[in-house]
Amino acid sequence: MTPAYSIIIPHYNIPDLLMRCLKSIPIREDVQVIVVDDNSPGADAYIAKYPELSRPYLEFVRTTKGGGAGYARNVGLDLAKGEWLVFADADDFFSDRFEALLEQFIHSEKDIIYFRSNWVLSDDISQSLQDQNWLDSLFRRYFKTGDETDLRCLNHNPWAKFFKRDYIVKYGFRFSETPYSNDLYFVVSAACTARSIYVCNDILYTYAIRSGSLTDQFSTKKGELAIRLLEATKAQAVYWPMGYRPRRLPAIDLLSKAYHTDRAVFRSCFKKVASSGPGIWKTMTLLRYKEESRVSKLAVYVAGLSSLFQI
Repeated sequence: MTPAYSIIIPHYNIPDLLMRCLKSIPIREDVQVIVVDDNSPGADAYIAKYPELSRPYLEFVRTTKGGGAGYARNVGLDLAKGEWLVFADADDFFSDRFEALLEQFIHSEKDIIYFRSNWVLSDDISQSLQDQNWLDSLFRRYFKTGDETDLRCLNHNPWAKFFKRDYIVKYGFRFSETPYSNDLYFVVSAACTARSIYVCNDILYTYAIRSGSLTDQFSTKKGELAIRLLEATKAQAVYWPMGYRPRRLPAIDLLSKAYHTDRAVFRSCFKKVASSGPGIWKTMTLLRYKEESRVSKLAVYVAGLSSLFQI
């Protein structure tokens, strides 16, 4: 039997949370679950220690590359057989509505189905962090205006979505194998190329925020800002030529951050950001909007010009 859904879960060294995720997935013949363990220490003992990994219709795949979540997701893509692709992070889990939503959209002709998410504290899932859930503002705007732009361009997470696998395979979309923002180019490319999407007001997924996670300490690690900025620039180069103009431009946000925290990254990336869509003058205008004083507005303008000529 060809599965209707393939659920791909990259994993690294958080087995107890992975079990929480797996328990939120119904055991069904038409649901293929693929757990790709990316070189976790002690993973050889997981099968014996965690019975959930021996459940029917689950494939536990070990890799020794240590290539990160993007690499693990690409391994899962190559193994997926379902009509729909569903992604989850091992430390998150699905809502009680998951099985009903699997049934509801199994025969949909859309390329991507978008769902809302619930945000909680991982260590105490009774503690809601929904007030930090900025994705909900994208859904509210869509339901108010019908404009899909922000959902397509700014909802960068692969989770809380169903992707039609034939569509993903047709265009050859793959995850970046980078330590940060590995999902950004995949999600934005798929979203902006999609013929049609459907936006569901149901909550599919629970995003569990851990202290010390990548998003908890955003762009503070060595080299992180440059990688995130380049990935955001690649995504901008997809949606800008298509005529999408989201309310904010992540590449500009990160370039502004680089101006204040890492001038070398700013100089090396300014022209790339400008060339990916807005152009030099629009990029400098957008950067000036982010500055408060006249002096700082002039300074970022000069820094932008200087970077073009590497002064």
